[in-house]
Amino acid sequence: MFSFLVSRSFLRSSNLLFSVSNNFRPRFLSEDVDGSLLSRLKFDVKDAMKNKDQLKLNVIRGLLSDITYASKSPTSKSFSASDNEIYEIINRAINRRQESIDQFSRANRLDLVENESSELLLLNSYLPKQMSVQEIELEVVKVIDHFDLGDAGIKDLGKILKKLNLDNARAPKKTVVEVVKKVLSSRKTG
Repeated sequence: MFSFLVSRSFLRSSNLLFSVSNNFRPRFLSEDVDGSLLSRLKFDVKDAMKNKDQLKLNVIRGLLSDITYASKSPTSKSFSASDNEIYEIINRAINRRQESIDQFSRANRLDLVENESSELLLLNSYLPKQMSVQEIELEVVKVIDHFDLGDAGIKDLGKILKKLNLDNARAPKKTVVEVVKKVLSSRKTG
């Protein structure tokens, strides 16, 4: 058996230490499935580096950081970086950008609004085609009719949301809740 001594500084400098101590990497970083959203994000980071696209690089690195944080969070032991879980992370990032745009607009910081808007467009490009408000309304009405909740009011909001089975990537929860409230209030007055 051939063995030799190697200093830790050599290992660190040659990046071998990280590959030797691979057990510190999150589970999803080592298991890539072609065609997954995570693979696409990793590819786009490399592409952004090659093209020196700093905006895209920062946004995607932020998403990958959020994914890593979610995988290490003690509250999410079953995080597997599936596309649906990543879509939820992207939706949270979109909500943060929208709140920032509102705040920057009120403060009349148009330069920051423009930057956040660019990031928002980039984040939206990773989501599937979104359901329109009319499509969500149609689904809500179907659920109300199917479960015979004709006299449903705001108090039945949770019941309807549980029975409503919409993809979070195509219909963000915040939008769905607003639509359900709107439908319920229109049924009470109508």
